[in-house]
Amino acid sequence: MTLSVQFAAILLMMAGGVYVGAAIDTFRRFERSWKHRVLFSYGMEISFWLLQTLILFYLLYKVNQGELRFYIFLALLCGFATYKALFEHLYQRLLEKLIGFLIALYRFFARLFNGLIIQPIIWLFRLLLMLLTGIGTVLIWLLTVIGKVCVFPFRLLLQLIWMLLPKAIKKYLHTLAGFYSKIKNMLRKWRQFMHKKRR
Repeated sequence: MTLSVQFAAILLMMAGGVYVGAAIDTFRRFERSWKHRVLFSYGMEISFWLLQTLILFYLLYKVNQGELRFYIFLALLCGFATYKALFEHLYQRLLEKLIGFLIALYRFFARLFNGLIIQPIIWLFRLLLMLLTGIGTVLIWLLTVIGKVCVFPFRLLLQLIWMLLPKAIKKYLHTLAGFYSKIKNMLRKWRQFMHKKRR
């Protein structure tokens, strides 16, 4: 392995150390979202460190075919220490601002989506419901009026027939109506008696 390759590997691992420091701070910032779910938290922790290892090894493989030397680990540690000393607080502030910006952007688009799509659909549905209710009310009123108009001649005809009936027939019909009422009352009382007996 030539000196230029070794030097490139050292610089790359130093940059990798800075990257790992930033990745750890990013991971810890979002860790609070799943911190109370123990199994999920363990899974995320293992996945995070495996991913960082794979990324660093892939970068090293591109430079020196993945040869691990002691100075590679020193360069990685040096890069991580550099991040902690110089860039940690700056990166954390930038990360918080970026998260705040993304949250504000999400809320803006959520309000925009709600105002341009959801609310118009709700208003349209309410308008359609009002129209259907109004049409239904008008139809019921029209049917009621038509029904009264259609029934009115028959009522007049029945009243005329009743007026023309002889008194004897009227008396018989009254008696028949009273008999029917008595039968109806007896049946109702019998049903109530049977219902109480079943209890």
